[in-house]
Amino acid sequence: MKNYKIMSLFLFLILFLAANGQTRKELEQKKKETEAQIKLTQKILKETNSKKNKGLKEVTSLGILIEQREVLIETINKEILFVASDITSKLSEVDSVNAEIESQKLKYKKALVQNFKYKKIYNNSLYLFAAKSFNQFFQRIRFNKYLSKAQEQFLNKIKQEKLALEEKLKDLTNLKSSKENLASGKKQEVVKLESDKQEKNKFVLALSGKEKELKIDLDKQKKAKQNLNAQINAIISKEIAEAKRRGAAEKAKNKTNIEKKTDIKTDNDGGKETDMLPEMKLLSDKFEINKGKLPWPVESGFISDRFGAHAHAKLDQVMIQNNGIDIRTTGGASARSIHKGTVSAIISIPGMGKAVLLNHGAYYTVYCKLKDIKVKQGEEVDAKQILGAIAEDEDGYTEMHFEIWYGQDKQNPEIWLLRK
Repeated sequence: MKNYKIMSLFLFLILFLAANGQTRKELEQKKKETEAQIKLTQKILKETNSKKNKGLKEVTSLGILIEQREVLIETINKEILFVASDITSKLSEVDSVNAEIESQKLKYKKALVQNFKYKKIYNNSLYLFAAKSFNQFFQRIRFNKYLSKAQEQFLNKIKQEKLALEEKLKDLTNLKSSKENLASGKKQEVVKLESDKQEKNKFVLALSGKEKELKIDLDKQKKAKQNLNAQINAIISKEIAEAKRRGAAEKAKNKTNIEKKTDIKTDNDGGKETDMLPEMKLLSDKFEINKGKLPWPVESGFISDRFGAHAHAKLDQVMIQNNGIDIRTTGGASARSIHKGTVSAIISIPGMGKAVLLNHGAYYTVYCKLKDIKVKQGEEVDAKQILGAIAEDEDGYTEMHFEIWYGQDKQNPEIWLLRK
């Protein structure tokens, strides 16, 4: 009955973990990555502790930290389930080995009893020399050797099973210790999570009554983003028109190559790739192939504001439209190209610092809130090439704004970048 209950529990744990589609190794890796993200977020928060203008950005940073801790706690919970499953499995193995040892002992005991009875009735020498023929004599010698060997095998089998049992008990002890360490780590993270929530609530309360200031800041940001959007649109429109003109001229010059230049994309792309020169088409295709695998535009950081329309963190009934993502990073960090391309423009946006626009065929990437630009217009850049330093804002945060465009259509950068 006991074994049935253990196996039922073991089967339940296996089915639960299989349904979540993660292995123990994957969970350990996720735990390490989340711990690294938490460490980075804490470092960024610590960098701004001495700044006077604390407020909304602390709320968003703490919100990110809380999300990260919740992910870590969930990962630890799953790891604990895996260890519990391993312990259940190991207990079953220990029971099985114990049962095998008892079985071998019983067999050995029976063999000893039989041997004792045999020796009591027959003297070994008399038994051998009482043989009726020379052939029977050798058969009796062989039988005696067999009995001795059988006893030796029984003893070796029991010895091996005991060694196996000791190894499994050692594994079981290590698993139980691992489970205790995970439980202790979880307990510490829960305490830290509550502390982070209290800290966030403190900043939220401090912002109460400052709605007017927040709205003024929001209006400034909105105007800066509209300015950026208008300038990018104008530059891209000009480049698309130029690409069309050059493509049309190339076609007119060599009509036999028309199909080669237009067979992959049709006019349904809104003029983004139609009439595109072969080298630009190739660059565009390479960018597209790497969707979900492109490097981050910063070496390390976290997304502080996501793509699209979403509610303001503090102002009720206020929606924010983000054409890209905002990435918060450490002081002194630099922006880097996510793919090979050409610098289309370097522009200055009041409230957003300097911005670099890169062309990747039909795709464009935008890197804002920069200073000390390291590239110039028309320059070809490689993936991960430094474009400039990220400027520190008035709140003391080092945060960049990043966008991806396909022609004049804005893309969600998160689905293009390598997932962290």
